[in-house]
Amino acid sequence: MIKTIIVKELPKPIRLDKYLKQEIKYISREKIIHYIRDGKIRIEGKNKIKPSYILKGKEKILLEIPDFSNSIKKQSFIKPQFLSPEPKILYEDKNLLIINKPSGIIVHPGINNIANPSIAGWFLQRYPFVLDVGEDKLRPGIVHRLDKETSGVLILVKNNLVFSYLKNLFKARKIKKKYIALVRGEIKKQHGIINFPLIRSKKIPIKKKVVIKKDKGKNALTKYKVLKRYQGYTLLEIFPETGRMHQIRVHLASIGFPVVGDKIYGRLKKTGGLNLTHHFLHAQEISFVSSDGKALKIQSPLPNDLKKLLQELKPKID
Repeated sequence: MIKTIIVKELPKPIRLDKYLKQEIKYISREKIIHYIRDGKIRIEGKNKIKPSYILKGKEKILLEIPDFSNSIKKQSFIKPQFLSPEPKILYEDKNLLIINKPSGIIVHPGINNIANPSIAGWFLQRYPFVLDVGEDKLRPGIVHRLDKETSGVLILVKNNLVFSYLKNLFKARKIKKKYIALVRGEIKKQHGIINFPLIRSKKIPIKKKVVIKKDKGKNALTKYKVLKRYQGYTLLEIFPETGRMHQIRVHLASIGFPVVGDKIYGRLKKTGGLNLTHHFLHAQEISFVSSDGKALKIQSPLPNDLKKLLQELKPKID
């Protein structure tokens, strides 16, 4: 059954995928893009369209999405959840809660995995009033994300005023982040910059690929510094200047040094004989000026399983 959405008058033109994400809260933007490319989301009177199609107002959008009529009846917000063990709190004040996110747990769910354990559900259980904080009932208080397998520093926000403040800081690149990553291969240069734009894979929406042409994709810049070299591996400090999805993992794989244990971009489905159940990427530090003018630099220690793995490696002998 085909459903329709009539685009209202718009204050300014907007991309089709972004508009639909605003209108259909229970479907991720990745899914929306997939449906557009599959022809299940169309514009009346148009043949093939792209997710980047610009809406100007008054268009009729045709949707032929599986279970569309049932999905809207589903619960559109998450329930409070307990986590055991609980994430460690690194910093807290009246506006913020900054935690050490463990590997293996998602930051927030989508409509199709709404009952899964998540940081957002745990945050809501701890502070029920944050349900209305942010732009999405599935993401209460969530102003940025880490991948499921990535551990480390994560900011959670307690009110909408500070949510907007931090969102603008991220957009202006005034929040500085540092990651630790172990990559396969021995990087010879002590420092490096990876400056390749990223674009979504047409075959696998959740995956991104590097595009070198400057007129395609979103700008993405990653800086790195070698901390230590091992036989067959290199330990890096990573400084992402932009915050694209999977940016660090894609960028490192693009120069031939994928993150150890990366099942999507690392080519190898296993960790190459290393005793590791997830990829070796840890958000070690985040620094910014809070809304009340306080300079914050919050650090998270490397998890024990990653420390243990480093002890198993053989140092590189020059």
